[in-house]
Formats: sequence, structure tokens, C-alpha cells
Amino acid sequence: MEGQPLIAQLRELMPPHDGAGDSVDWQEAERVWGVTFPQDYKEFVATYGEGEVDAFLTFLVPEWAEIPVPSGAMAQETAVARRIWLEDPPAGHGSLATPPVIAWGVSARADLLCWVIGEQDPGLWPVAVWSRGANAWHVHDCGMLEYLVRLFRGEFDNMWADDRPRRFVHVREAQRLLAAGIDPDTGEPNPYAGMFGFGPPSPGSTQGN
Repeated sequence: MEGQPLIAQLRELMPPHDGAGDSVDWQEAERVWGVTFPQDYKEFVATYGEGEVDAFLTFLVPEWAEIPVPSGAMAQETAVARRIWLEDPPAGHGSLATPPVIAWGVSARADLLCWVIGEQDPGLWPVAVWSRGANAWHVHDCGMLEYLVRLFRGEFDNMWADDRPRRFVHVREAQRLLAAGIDPDTGEPNPYAGMFGFGPPSPGSTQGN
């Protein structure tokens, strides 16, 4: 696996299912969000898109309203991340008037996964993780794909240390499975599956640091 492109390494660790991936108008997304998104994130969105892995970590994609402003879960979680950053910035980064973070993921334990954006090449944006349990930021000097590959190899969190493939489910596939009475988290029949939603926790669930 070593030496392969990061997206290929991630595919081995977290195989995408048929029909995964999203098509995003990146020119418009970047105009609305005011940034150039990293190329590895664009590869991730094309391969996986919006969805969950192991019913624990939710991946976000950029959205915008009819009036071209950021909206949806990514905008909501980014607003939470920026509030937390202003209140308690990571060591060495300082508190800025406009917190330099955009959220691209959120976990079931209310951790926020973000980029620290800046003037430099977006391919150099480090990943910043707000750990609700530790009540602190952790900044990793790597991009999104490298972070995920290392995460799923157990380098950052013991819960991902086993060798089994991670189970990714796109939100469209989850909705299809729920409608068929199948639990998207397990792939097993569940007559109550349709009673429960699928997606990121509400923005309020990531607050309360």
C-alpha cells in the first residue's frame, strides 16, 4: 500500500460502494465559499461524497443557498468550529477576527474535523481536530487524505486501530437502504430502520465546549 497515491490507499482502507461520490460545481463552490478547496478533498468527494464511515464519522460537502452564501451542514459545523476557535484557539495559532477554519467532518462524539485555511497553497492546509473529550484543538501537519489514511491505520485514535475495512455509506445509499428496511450501519435487515435518520448530528450537538 505504501507508495500508492493517497486516494488509492484510502480506497483499500475504506472501499467506496457503487454509486458513491458526488459531482460538485467547484468553480461555483469556491466562489461562494471564497476559497480554493484542496485537490485531495475534490478527489475524496468524487470518490465518496457525503456520507458516514462506521456510523461514526460524517463527511461534509459544500452547499450554498439560492442567495449565494454557504449553507447546509458544512456551513453550520464551520460556524461552530469558528466560534470554538475564537474562544480557545490552538497554541501557536492565536485568535483571529475571522477564524481560519472550515469544517469537513464531524464525529458522533461531536469532534470537528477542519482545515486551517490560509494564503498558502490549499494542498498545504493542515487538518485541525476539535476534540470534545479533551476540550482542545489538535493540529496535524497533513492534508485530509493523509489524515484519514493515518487515522484508519490507528495512528491518531485507538478506535481505528484494527485491520478491518471501514464501512462507508453515502447518504443516498443510506436512504435507499432505510426505505428497504435495511440498517445502513450494518447492512442487515431491520424493520425499524426507517424510523431513524442518517447524517451528521445537528450543529447544536457539537457545541457546549
